[in-house]
Amino acid sequence: MSFLKNLFTRGSKDASDDEGFDLPVTLDLDRRRQQLQQLERALDALANQMREEQSTDNPGWRARVNEYSRLAGEAMTLRQGTPNREQLLDLVFEVRPVFSGPAPDGLDALAPLQERVMELAGQLQELLPGERG
Repeated sequence: MSFLKNLFTRGSKDASDDEGFDLPVTLDLDRRRQQLQQLERALDALANQMREEQSTDNPGWRARVNEYSRLAGEAMTLRQGTPNREQLLDLVFEVRPVFSGPAPDGLDALAPLQERVMELAGQLQELLPGERG
């Protein structure tokens, strides 16, 4: 019977019970809104430069440009609202580089923009001091 009790209940409540479980996180909304705005601008800059570098006649290229524009819009929407940790993570896990490795010939102008986008996405992924539950 004790087996079933342990299976369906957590038993006694002590500090060790919380190990392995996610604790609620209270975001520093002012700082996160600044980071979201920076990411939004970086994504817009990357999408705009991609439009200049190559024609959007290529469906794959056009889809990637549209993806960065959509993500910039999502960053703006989160910035204007009250984002939570899950929403931030959902956004940053969608951000992916234009290319891996060195920039292909003729696309060198995209490399620093891509690096900035990836850096900002990484910053949003990390908890800030004081945000731990």
